[in-house]
Amino acid sequence: MLKAGVAIRDITPVCRLETGGYPDPVGRSALMAHDPLYASAYYFANESEQMLFLTSDIISMSRDRANEVRILIEQHTGISRRNVAVSCTHTHSGPITAGHEWERFDELGEVNPENNDRIRDLMLAAAKEAVATAFDAKLGWGTGVCGKEQGVGGNRHDPENGPCDPSVSVIGIKDDKDQLRGCMVNYSLHPTVLHAENFFYTADYPCYIRETLNQKYPFMVFGFQMGSSGDQSSRFFRQGQDFDEARRIGSAIGREALKVLENMEYVTEAKLKSASVFVTPPIKDFPPHEEAVRILAGSQKTYDDLVAEDAPYAKIRAAQSIMEGSVFMEGFTRSLGKTTVKELLEHQLPIECHAFRLGECCIVGIGCENFVAISQAAKAASPFQVTMMSSVTNGNTMGYVCTDEAYDRFCYEAQCSTFARGAQRALTDGVLEAMELVK
Repeated sequence: MLKAGVAIRDITPVCRLETGGYPDPVGRSALMAHDPLYASAYYFANESEQMLFLTSDIISMSRDRANEVRILIEQHTGISRRNVAVSCTHTHSGPITAGHEWERFDELGEVNPENNDRIRDLMLAAAKEAVATAFDAKLGWGTGVCGKEQGVGGNRHDPENGPCDPSVSVIGIKDDKDQLRGCMVNYSLHPTVLHAENFFYTADYPCYIRETLNQKYPFMVFGFQMGSSGDQSSRFFRQGQDFDEARRIGSAIGREALKVLENMEYVTEAKLKSASVFVTPPIKDFPPHEEAVRILAGSQKTYDDLVAEDAPYAKIRAAQSIMEGSVFMEGFTRSLGKTTVKELLEHQLPIECHAFRLGECCIVGIGCENFVAISQAAKAASPFQVTMMSSVTNGNTMGYVCTDEAYDRFCYEAQCSTFARGAQRALTDGVLEAMELVK
């Protein structure tokens, strides 16, 4: 008999803290909360296995912090740390949870350590409650579609022909009275409808997925997983960058998730299995700082010229994104000094690919931001009915895992990445191997 447990905690900061995700304005911090930030815990057990999945409305966690949470859960619940996954929604309107990524990859120099301790403790409390209140359960899974045809989101470099994943993947958890107790939604889209001009704590568009689902199921514990979104955003599809637009996008995804829930079949028996594969992609050689300064000057001029010409928004935003990558690369190479990139990545590598099987659904947590092509390859080869890629899970290696062709375009993500060509293949192989281990 399948058992499950769910619990939720409000992890919204209780004070004004510096927020992460954008290089400017420097020192951006939240004035107050627009909507609560949550951590949700989902416990699954059968006769032979126990597993727990956590979602959280924060930008990321360092690998050390994620492992700290996993170890504490093992100590307090008996669930093996290898069967615990800790994911982040990657909202850019929450507190910084590591160091200043725009200066250097400083995972150890935490900006808000006391708040990180608080998040850790609340995650542990949610996990303990989920285990302690477990019930006889039914589990379901399914997938819908909501993408650029609905004006929601897609490829942020090539909106017409670039790869995208409009899948709305859903897991539903019911008790033996057929009450929906928990739901996880997975979608590949950066939570960046609200941009750097926003000074409120918010989960961004996922808060409106939650609102849409909770209007029908008010006591259901909701959690969001960001799919493979390294090159996916609302950039070319949004009608604004405010809370009204976040509501439009989140509500559209939420309505599709409701359709999936309403047509879902549930099972009372499900195979549970967890396995991890660890991957170290090839590391990139950054240019000397002097060259990075020249690159930044060129991208800054391109952006300024487009603004002066009153060019279309899409061109200006694309140039701004490339310039932001150049800003990062200049700051990163300046701060490196005599330290090598390999030395900086010691606490962030290898990247974990964590396959989390729930019946005929498989969630693969990946400890980085990866391009959607990696997700597409994994889903095409998957033996499961539903496959979800949950990025920024079990820690986050700062820097994107890009496709090889991204380096040809010298796009924002390729400039920021610490990895070289070949990283796409290495990560894809790791994901496929992890899925094979839980098949």
